[in-house]
Amino acid sequence: MTEPRRDAIGRTLATVAQGLLLAALAAAPWPYGCAEDAARYTLAAVVLLAGALSTAAGALRGEGLVTAYRPALALLGLGAAQVALGSSAAPAWTAEALLVWAAMLGVTLVWNERARARPAAAALARTAIGVCAAQAVFGAVQWSLGPDRIYGHAGAFVTTPFGSFVDHNHFAGFLEMGALLAFAMAAGEAQRDGGVSPRAVVLGGLGLGITAAHLASRSRGGLLALATALVLLVVLRGAVGRRGATPRGRVLAAASAVIALAFGLAVIPSATRSHLASLLGRPDASGSYRVDMARASLRLALAHPALGVGLGAYPDAIPALKPGHGEVRTTHAESDVLEFLAEGGLLGLGLLAWLAARLAEGFVDRLRHGRDPARTGIAVGAAAGCAALLVHSLVDFNLRIPSNALLFASLLGLASASRAEPRLWGGRTASGAAAVLMLALAAGAAWRATGARELARALAADDGPFRIAALDRALARHPLLAEGWRAKGVAEALAARGGPRLAEARLAAADRDLARALRLRPQWGEAWADRAWVEAARGQGAAARASIARARSLDPTHPGIEALARRLSEAAP
Repeated sequence: MTEPRRDAIGRTLATVAQGLLLAALAAAPWPYGCAEDAARYTLAAVVLLAGALSTAAGALRGEGLVTAYRPALALLGLGAAQVALGSSAAPAWTAEALLVWAAMLGVTLVWNERARARPAAAALARTAIGVCAAQAVFGAVQWSLGPDRIYGHAGAFVTTPFGSFVDHNHFAGFLEMGALLAFAMAAGEAQRDGGVSPRAVVLGGLGLGITAAHLASRSRGGLLALATALVLLVVLRGAVGRRGATPRGRVLAAASAVIALAFGLAVIPSATRSHLASLLGRPDASGSYRVDMARASLRLALAHPALGVGLGAYPDAIPALKPGHGEVRTTHAESDVLEFLAEGGLLGLGLLAWLAARLAEGFVDRLRHGRDPARTGIAVGAAAGCAALLVHSLVDFNLRIPSNALLFASLLGLASASRAEPRLWGGRTASGAAAVLMLALAAGAAWRATGARELARALAADDGPFRIAALDRALARHPLLAEGWRAKGVAEALAARGGPRLAEARLAAADRDLARALRLRPQWGEAWADRAWVEAARGQGAAARASIARARSLDPTHPGIEALARRLSEAAP
């Protein structure tokens, strides 16, 4: 293949990759933030495919990988090591988490390279602000029509909704990044044009509107994050302004930040302002739960200081250390920082610091040597938006919501895109290998998304034999679905009737299915309790007592497990 032909194909691949990433960013928040498995892994597949195309484009041009790929690949290696060494509390979930981690790290690295060009940076910034503005309008309209509904529907999965998010805190987390980006871009446009321009007015107006919707969501963590990031934005603008702005301009920037926050607080209802003001008061029930989970998460991290309990394995590891709240199925630590410390250990924390240091080099280069105030404003706004979500993540799990993680990863790549030519390593071979890896992971994510959809359809079957048959078909194609094996085991046990031999065959099948689930998630307390129930029904008293003891040690505050333990104890001879 001739060099011009390779260049042409490379440009086409890069353009397609950028289009896929922008489309994914615009679409991600609408299906409940892509928090459901089918949407989560579909998003990961699309993003990984875009990363593969972008990296393949670099390989065709003979380019290597940016140095930030090294810590990124090391983070993925950590997850693989946790599975291989048996240190993960839920190997299946760690493998699934690696797909999402690879997707988000790939987004950051692609934009770290692509956003060096101003057109790509501007396209990403416009898309981010546009989708945040659309969410702001949708959230306000939907709240006025039915504050307890999403798309007109209410259900057990809808807790404190706002916009297309089940939880109002995640709506706020998404919007605060767009608001900071809009404000910084408005300032950059004004500086470049030598005064307030129509573009600056439009961007500033969008920032104010997004801020108002953000505060209307009643997220106290969001208020803390937004206020902190606005201060950081003023500081960063001041650092940039030393090369050209006057002291009066820096004072104006500080006043603008105060006005933005005051405007948002002024236009929301008084009841919402009162709720936000409780941020400084005594903790309520929600606050007490967060404090208890923070303490439990710290104990979990201290118990596994080096490698952690496995990426994505927190939900199975934390119940053993919960001080209460057994009626709540705790899936996250209510703090991304504590959850990652528990899952990745000190080694994971060190790898994140290594990645942050590599990315910070590009941001510092942009601040020091950037000559275009508008482009520098984009970088500053992206950095402030990332800082807002990091502050919010101290008290929530926004980074576990795929749409929020995708926007964060995109802005991180945008902020860290250097002005100078990046340092590369590995040459064409490394780029080609990275493209193949991303393509393989994209196929894995698509397969997992298909499995999630098939499992959901199987679980929707009401009749026992029909559900068992549907689960059989789904698990034959997707044998790594621990939830599917547990559901099939329970269905088999419930269908154990029709005579001693048939009942025993059903119970034996249930025991095998639950054993498969526990191989994939060995610290799943509820599945151990199910197995104890099946073993007791088979007359295996000693095995049942051992399984229920295991379940109680893994989830000591679970009321259902405790009730089953009492029944088994009373039934024992």
